[in-house]
Formats: sequence, C-alpha cells, structure tokens
Amino acid sequence: MRSARRRELGEFLRERRGRLTPPAADEPRRTPGLRRAELADLAGVSVGYYTRLEQGRAPHPSDSVLDALIRALGLTDDESDHLKALAADAETPAIEAQTVSESALRTMNFLVVPTAAVVLGRIGEVLAWNDAAAFLFPGRFSSGPRPHNARYAFGTAARELYLDWDEVADDVVAHLRAAAGHLVDDPEYAVLVEELLAIPEFAERWPRRDVRRHVSGVRRLNHPVLGILTVRHEVLAVLDTPDQYLVLYGLENPLPADVEISGAVSTS
Repeated sequence: MRSARRRELGEFLRERRGRLTPPAADEPRRTPGLRRAELADLAGVSVGYYTRLEQGRAPHPSDSVLDALIRALGLTDDESDHLKALAADAETPAIEAQTVSESALRTMNFLVVPTAAVVLGRIGEVLAWNDAAAFLFPGRFSSGPRPHNARYAFGTAARELYLDWDEVADDVVAHLRAAAGHLVDDPEYAVLVEELLAIPEFAERWPRRDVRRHVSGVRRLNHPVLGILTVRHEVLAVLDTPDQYLVLYGLENPLPADVEISGAVSTS
C-alpha cells in the first residue's frame, strides 16, 4: 500500500470506529465511539496491530482481518468494498482521459424522449448527455471543456434547481469519497478534492467519509420552465467500460405540449 492509501485507510477506520455505540454501563467518555482496544477485541486482532492500521503503519491486512473489521464495524456493502480497495497492495494508475463507451452512446440513442441520460466517468466527469438532460438540468453541461458532477452540484444552478439539494450534495460527496479507494493517491483526484474543499458545504461533508455508489432514487426539482417536477433516476453500470455509469432520468410529470426536445446526444 502506498502512503496516501495507508493514511486514508487509517482515517476511514478511525471515523467508523467513532460511530459505534460504547457499552451502556461504561463510564463517561471524552470522545464518541469505541476505544481502539474494544474494536480490536470485536475484530479478534491485537490492539497493537489495529493501532498501527489506524496510524497508517501496519503491513497489508489479510482478507480474514478485513472481513473481521467489516463485521466489527458493521459496514455496508459499499463501505466494505471501499475498505478493501484502500487496503489493496496494487499501485493506483494515473487518471487517463476517458472516452465515452460506445455501448452507452448506443443506449442513449435508443431512448424515447423525454428520458434524460448522462454518462459519468470514474470520479464524476460528464462524458456524454442528451438534449433532454440539457433541458432538465440548466447549466449542468456548460462548465468548461469537460463538465463535472460535483462541480455542478455545489454550484449556484444546482442549488436553485434541486428542492432536495442537501440530499444531492450528500450523495455526490459520498460517491466521490468512494472513488478514493482506487484513486486516493492520484494527483488529479487530489487536485479536484482540494478545489472542492474550498466550498464550505463540501468541506463540511468530506470528513464524514460517507461512501455510496450507484445511488438511484427520486429528486424534486424547481425547473425554470416546467416548475415543480418529480424525477426518478437510475444508475446503471456500463458493462464494456467498468469505470463509467449511465444515469437515466424519467419525468413523472408529462411535458407541456409546447415543449419540444430532440434526441440528440453530445459528448465532452
């Protein structure tokens, strides 16, 4: 494990340990969560070894140790995958410019208007979108040569559009944090996070180390043309390009008769 990944692994363990409830009969504590010794006992590892893990000084943990930590911490599937990625010995490749998947483009061209579609890259880069998405999300695809999901989410346009903006911000940060398992020591990823940390609402969420991927659900929009909208979105993995995701948005409200949207697809 490289040093940046070791540090992130230790911080993730420390933050999750702090969320666990200590024994009810225990004495008052100065800090929340379990002590290191209590977590080590739950996981069946030595206190010394667990301490070195949190300090970023331990050797690569075995699969059995990782599984024991996952059980002791009560991690979700996404959090478990994140922990294992942080603990991996493999070198992290540098981020290369991505080309949108041909199968994702074909799928977008099959869609019936007004289904909006967006293809996202490994850390939220917007690789492709159709006209329905451009109409549904004003300003989302005009932020530089390659728009980015997180930059848009924490910008003025998204704050004005989403009635549930706090939930959107939580999900965007959790998705970007999930990418740290593979990209934490990549300089381009670090530059992006450093840029976003200048935004107070992002900086408030980032230390929580919430991890989620493939977040599907319902959003409420206050659209400048259509008014209040309910939009259901589904996140689909692109099979021929594992680092890309196709996000589909279906309107639960019918479009007015005077609104016309083409099925054209754009790429960045």
